[in-house]
Amino acid sequence: MSLPVVRDEDFFNGNRRPIGVDPQHLRVINDTALRSRLIMAGIAEGLQSPKGPQRIKSIIRVYPDFDAPRPGPKPRAIRSASPAHQEQPRGSIGLPSVEELNALLTRIQHTERAVSQELQGQLGGQIDRLKKQISSLEGDDFERAFRELETAMRQRRELSTQIREEAFRRIDADGTFEPRRYLRLISRDRR
Repeated sequence: MSLPVVRDEDFFNGNRRPIGVDPQHLRVINDTALRSRLIMAGIAEGLQSPKGPQRIKSIIRVYPDFDAPRPGPKPRAIRSASPAHQEQPRGSIGLPSVEELNALLTRIQHTERAVSQELQGQLGGQIDRLKKQISSLEGDDFERAFRELETAMRQRRELSTQIREEAFRRIDADGTFEPRRYLRLISRDRR
């Protein structure tokens, strides 16, 4: 654990910090012999390794329970006749994994529920107050309270769009939640 902790700028060429991994378990290691021994002992997994005299940091993920995935033979690449027909890995073109998308959708649902309770509670309190007032008012005061009640009822009907917008805004503002970067792939419209 005396190895330096990985920073986001240490990742190179499409490699990035794994989602849901304790940042303390991601370390930079310069000693290739130690790196190999840690991997072979099941203590670490290699995430990024420089090839040749490059200035790319060597990064490992530490498994404190000694349950790192065992390194196996690398699969041989199947070469197609044309490089244009080779499909890029989805992660390298900015698409989420199933787990990232599931985490994002779950977060949207929970945040929408919380925002809905807040906004519905505020609006519901205002509607209840206006209903009680209307029963005891007359003249201009009655007209004013009735217009306010109409406005509050219209706002309640339009609340679903505001809830979604506010939920997306809150998720986007949470810098600790990595899958938020995929919000741009999801429509905010209700269907």
